[in-house]
Amino acid sequence: MDSQNSRGIFHSVASIIYLIAGIIFSAVVFCHAASEHDWYEGSQADANGATRDYYNREAGLPWRNYMGDWVDAGNVPQGNNAYASTTLIDDNTSKWIEWDVTTLVEEWVSGTHENKGMLIRSISGGGTHKFRSREYPEVSERPELVIHTSQGIFALVPQADTYNATSTYRGFGDAEDLVVSGNNNILIRFDLSVIPTDAVVLQARLRLFDFAQYGQIDACGIFRCNQGHDLPNTPPVKGLAANYDEDKEIENDPDVIFFTDFESSNWQDEWSAISHPENGRTLEVDDANLFVPFQGKAVRSRIPAGSTSGMSLTYKFRNEIGNEPEEIYFRYYLRFGNSWKPFIDGGKLPGIAGTYGVAGWGGRKSDGTNGWSARGHFRRQLQPGNPLGDRDNPIGYYCYHADMPGSYGNVWLWSDGYRGYLENNRWYAIEQYARMNTPGKKDGILRGWVDGRLAFEKTDIRFRDIDSLKIETIWMNVYHGGTSPVTEDIDLYFDNVVIAKKYIGPANSSCPGDFFGDKDVDGSDLTVFGEDLGRSNCDVGDPCEGNFDTDNDVDLDDLSVFLANFGREDCP
Repeated sequence: MDSQNSRGIFHSVASIIYLIAGIIFSAVVFCHAASEHDWYEGSQADANGATRDYYNREAGLPWRNYMGDWVDAGNVPQGNNAYASTTLIDDNTSKWIEWDVTTLVEEWVSGTHENKGMLIRSISGGGTHKFRSREYPEVSERPELVIHTSQGIFALVPQADTYNATSTYRGFGDAEDLVVSGNNNILIRFDLSVIPTDAVVLQARLRLFDFAQYGQIDACGIFRCNQGHDLPNTPPVKGLAANYDEDKEIENDPDVIFFTDFESSNWQDEWSAISHPENGRTLEVDDANLFVPFQGKAVRSRIPAGSTSGMSLTYKFRNEIGNEPEEIYFRYYLRFGNSWKPFIDGGKLPGIAGTYGVAGWGGRKSDGTNGWSARGHFRRQLQPGNPLGDRDNPIGYYCYHADMPGSYGNVWLWSDGYRGYLENNRWYAIEQYARMNTPGKKDGILRGWVDGRLAFEKTDIRFRDIDSLKIETIWMNVYHGGTSPVTEDIDLYFDNVVIAKKYIGPANSSCPGDFFGDKDVDGSDLTVFGEDLGRSNCDVGDPCEGNFDTDNDVDLDDLSVFLANFGREDCP
């Protein structure tokens, strides 16, 4: 085939791929009614929704700004140029208040901005006004958004509404009123997925029923909510594991210090110490827990009902290699079983430590001279209805460090891109990196990756003030609490543990086309492949993701491989 015809075929196929991907992503953009970055309505009793400090308190997701994040009509963050504004007078008369929000709704329907809800705030004036919320028993006084379009009129009720207050850490998600004042902002969100994507928005009016007034608000404005920890869905960063198919012979890499896949009958002997061995076992089958192996056997760590401890493993560097490093990479595969439902409390997961049996755990405060730790952390499982959906297991670091304010460690969630919010019944590559600080300086580093994507980074940590504190152990800790035991057995699984001097990355997949390591080959992977289709210089510049046959181009042979895997949802 001559090069001109080849390029023509490549461009035609690429166009088809982009067309398919465009259809997929258009459906996601315009029809998606809920998102992980939505503020959470929550309830007053659970204090789990949007508050003055958090847009999702249950998930530990903070606003960037106190009392909420918004963008004004001029696209200025925290600006005062409202999309719509009106004066709220105090005449002791219950009445409907309307704002013309046509411009804002047009932006959402057209896809110019994503619908993250409206924020209503007092721009000037010292009054307080109360409106009915969607929970108010009398339906005729609930909020509504009336949208006139070229394809009809749509009267929408709120998908969620609440307000926050400077006076309390709690939220008001299920309250029957909505309060706006100098100390209260209202949050309200409508599901616009019922509006046809080709409809022209002619007019949109937000209507709230004002039933109580205490002074005048000269200007009460509507702003576009702008919360979130979103990041682009980039392909995973490859590390040394990319050189080994499914981690086979990775232990022979010169930068690998330790590897286990739990296949050996003597796997416990590979570790320096083990606690609660009765709560751990290797297995390939656990059907009652919807278990699917990652690769052969995995180890299950169970926290039994009435207990706080699962099986924990320890790797002590001095015992095993004769010295303690200043920095280390640590990767393991994690799967929360179907039974993993820690509704009572959070707890500890594997991590990196230097406690030396003195300080850095159990309320033994670190002071820079006595020990430290950066174990993993799991948060209490999110309740049904949280915007994170099935990603209801937040993880992060639980760190004892020299600047900790109290006797117990700080929790630092892996919230970047929501990558540290994990589902049950799925394998994840969890990687941690720790670098000790220069003694006395705040330049220590912790990083965390999920499936090869950076989910957390902190570069100003003071672990120590003396150089004798180093990285003592890898601590495969599994612990619930606190002190509260679980009421039912909860299980998680580990596999393919690697400790190394360099970044490790996810295991090399046997599922060509799963560029994102999310266990399937779908529209996101289509876009990545389409960007490289037709390249013939994969040995120059950026690597080619679709060069499956490693012949330095992405051609029809690679397309055949990709199409053979497209639609798979069973990638290991």
